[in-house]
Amino acid sequence: MDFQDQALELCQSIQTLSGLHCTLLDVDEKRFCSPPFRHSCTGCQALNMHHTGCREAVRWNGLYQYDCREQLTFVAASLRQAYGQKEYGLIVGPFHTDAQSCGCSDIPVLTAERIKALKQVVQAVCGHLLNSFRMSVTDATIQEEALQTMYHTVQGGKSYSYPMDEERRLQHMIRVGSQQEAKRLLNRILLGLYSSAGTDLFAMKARVREIITLMSRAAADSGADVHKILHLCDCSIMEMETKNSFDELNLWLADMLHRFVDLAFVPDDAKHQVLICEITSYIQEHLTERLTLEQTANAIHISKSYLCRILKEDIGCTFTEYVNGLRIELGKAYLRTTSLSLADISGSVGFDDQSYFTRVFKRLVGMTPGKYRRSNQNG
Repeated sequence: MDFQDQALELCQSIQTLSGLHCTLLDVDEKRFCSPPFRHSCTGCQALNMHHTGCREAVRWNGLYQYDCREQLTFVAASLRQAYGQKEYGLIVGPFHTDAQSCGCSDIPVLTAERIKALKQVVQAVCGHLLNSFRMSVTDATIQEEALQTMYHTVQGGKSYSYPMDEERRLQHMIRVGSQQEAKRLLNRILLGLYSSAGTDLFAMKARVREIITLMSRAAADSGADVHKILHLCDCSIMEMETKNSFDELNLWLADMLHRFVDLAFVPDDAKHQVLICEITSYIQEHLTERLTLEQTANAIHISKSYLCRILKEDIGCTFTEYVNGLRIELGKAYLRTTSLSLADISGSVGFDDQSYFTRVFKRLVGMTPGKYRRSNQNG
């Protein structure tokens, strides 16, 4: 019985035991492998919503709870095999989290305790299925090469140098958005990791901690959600400490590192647009205050370099150019509608220096603030 058949059998068992609908989604092909939940609430039939739920489960340690627009709740579990193999998602639901039926009387109501128990059971059985299919390292070629190198290292007293240069290249590839090359380099780093550590489990874990830190920073610079990165980083460190043998660590390691890569390469235009809205809204709200790039990036929970890249790609200007442009537009409104002095206006729109306000105004508008005020007063 192949992986999909066993996953479908697992869905049926969960459905029989819980009384909740359970379906399987092929994440790679973005299609249902078994009939999805159907109800008059059409929002719950949205393939995109459930596909997103399954992708989020990967980023949230294998499990993700979400609501559709009809306020029905689902739980998605990641059935992500070893890197390079097909990825599935298991979806349980819908159910309500309280006694409000929202007109859907046939939808079960689950208490917080039952939801917690459901998630624990789903995660446990999914983990068991994955462990029975998952290869160590990432693929047979890399695994064989690693074993051969380790054999010669131990038997022949040969030393193997860890590929530090490839770590730096991996960081660069993640930051510039080269996903295919990043994954190839990660495979090579895994090979180097196993080969250089030899039989020293402590040394292996120390190197893994360094790689987790490296990939966390690179993922943040690429624009990944900082909260999700920190969550994955914390979970990964805690999970690693529970591994007491090379077999356990080997089984877990490749999948964990590739989760960081996937998190760094979220092909999500909607996320990009949400960030643009958050950035522009924050700037407009704090336009008249002392506003810095670092302050804005921290408020949006992204890196300074990524914020600059978003503004350049989507708006076509730098952070300073965008802020100054908004402040000048506000200054023009004050010049047209008030009799405030230039010093008062420049301070009111966020400029500390009237002369700087005048220089920026002339560069963007093509005339001085005084001339702009006179020309608008005269007609």
